[in-house]
Amino acid sequence: LDIISAFQFQNVKKSIVNLHNLAPPYLSELLHPYTPSRSLRSSSAVLLSVPSFRLSTMGARAFSCSAPRLWNSLPLHIRQLDSITQFKSQIKTHLFKMAYTL
Repeated sequence: LDIISAFQFQNVKKSIVNLHNLAPPYLSELLHPYTPSRSLRSSSAVLLSVPSFRLSTMGARAFSCSAPRLWNSLPLHIRQLDSITQFKSQIKTHLFKMAYTL
């Protein structure tokens, strides 16, 4: 993987560990599941809420903003995987396809 995809892989891997309650407390405080205020079709999509940020230069690159954006951009079949080893394999394949499609 190229360097950008490698960073994306690390961020998404930390997200899945957080969703399975295996992350340390300092990471668990940064990511929150998206809970809509009413019943929507997307409520079963395993989404993370993306917080707003003030600084346009550094705010979007913070883990608390970039990880949910990356997680929500993944296909549904990858987000719904329960096994972390299967998830790692699928996410590497997905990121490889995204980085090297012509």
